[in-house]
Amino acid sequence: MRTKPLVASAVALATAVALQLGGASAAFAAGPGSSPSDNSAHGGAVLDDVHNEPTTAVASNVTFIDNVRGVSGYSALNFINYDKYGYDFMFANGTGGLAVWSLKDPKHPALVSKITAAELRLPGDTQDRFWEGENMTVDPKRKLVFLTRDPRGFGGTVSTGQSGVYIVDVKNPWKPEVVTFHPIPAGHTATCINDCKYLWSVGPANTGTPGQDPSWKGVPVRVTDIHDIKHPYTFDQAVDLGRHDGVTDYVHSVDVDKNGIAWASGEGGVRGYWTEGRHYDPVQKRNRVATAYDPVPYAGGTVVATNPAGTDFFDFFDHNAYHNTEKVGDFDKGELLYITNENITTCSRAGEFKIASLKGSYDGQGWRSTPENPFRLDLISHWSPWGKEGSATTGSCSAHWFTVNGNIVAQGWYGQGTRFIDVSDPRNPTQVGYFRVPAGEGVTGGSASAVYWHNGLVYVADYNRGVDVLRFDGKLAGAPDDKICWNSCDK
Repeated sequence: MRTKPLVASAVALATAVALQLGGASAAFAAGPGSSPSDNSAHGGAVLDDVHNEPTTAVASNVTFIDNVRGVSGYSALNFINYDKYGYDFMFANGTGGLAVWSLKDPKHPALVSKITAAELRLPGDTQDRFWEGENMTVDPKRKLVFLTRDPRGFGGTVSTGQSGVYIVDVKNPWKPEVVTFHPIPAGHTATCINDCKYLWSVGPANTGTPGQDPSWKGVPVRVTDIHDIKHPYTFDQAVDLGRHDGVTDYVHSVDVDKNGIAWASGEGGVRGYWTEGRHYDPVQKRNRVATAYDPVPYAGGTVVATNPAGTDFFDFFDHNAYHNTEKVGDFDKGELLYITNENITTCSRAGEFKIASLKGSYDGQGWRSTPENPFRLDLISHWSPWGKEGSATTGSCSAHWFTVNGNIVAQGWYGQGTRFIDVSDPRNPTQVGYFRVPAGEGVTGGSASAVYWHNGLVYVADYNRGVDVLRFDGKLAGAPDDKICWNSCDK
């Protein structure tokens, strides 16, 4: 069932948005004459872009290839293949809005279109500043991009801002068009679920939008049906409640693994859910059908703090996670969970990359954990660049978004840049490459948000630099992945 206040507010806001954006879709494209043409270098018009040469780069086993700027720095990227053109397009969102590049030449992305933050403003917004779209999700079949709006964007705050999602039609990547903005009482990140028929929107802290329980410490998962993208609706029942030792808290991200299990990460750990099919529910102690809006718990929890900051929030804030469905080392197939613990503090104490075992969590233990009787996953290892070759000693140094290819984790670490970590021995993660860009004359200093393996190259979403294109020159340990999984593995 839909929440009536949510529906009413959504209708009112959608009407206002339509009035404001109704004639703006043409401005989202490259302009007249930018329609696709198979005879041009990139299949269509190309826009001017900025390229920043990182002459100050500190690197090992990594080759810099190119840098592109688009509309701003970026929190996240995603990719869609277009059969009609025979190549991929890359999408990025950041404070400046949405940028789209052709990857006809994958080493040198060509900017083909954009939607600026100014064009995404809603009635009442006071700034041209989108925020922030981490873990961007796309529907590669329907050719849709989802821009997740945090309430802190466009001049808002967690208590006054409007959260939700812009649904953008990119069937013609030269002319992206906003189909609708849908208000959701969650809006830090979002993930396509069940072949992108549903959207799980999560975070951040409680907002002023309707539907929040005042006892919650943070926003859990909100489920939106997007079968009909012109008329999405959000269910009134939230998902992943009581995640932090029985308290409903901040869910930061959701990543679907190769088996279709959705892993919700945030304050209080990482918990996995079946979202379709019939499965045993270890909490209800019965077999039942899983849905996106009533999922079945699978496994998960959190680990003990490795570098306690003295606050529950950062000690147990699992920013994002990857469930490795394969066998690694002497661990069981599907046993290991790779986790980012984000903690923005001094470099020596900043958030780390962790590996945990799911053993002992398959009977609903993570859903019964309490402060008096806490359940914790076994920590296998933890790693950070601090004190390692190529590391910085000042600035922002926390672990952030990563992707996995074989047994090599490629991860963004803000000012510590991009790190390549060999996890063939899960008990002993080892750095095998790095790329960091200190600021210098004519060089924009790096702040790596997210790193993506993609078709033999590595693309880095950087908050300052835009997108760096890299090549990892080290040995790819383990079997290369046919499909790189993050966010929604349906793609």
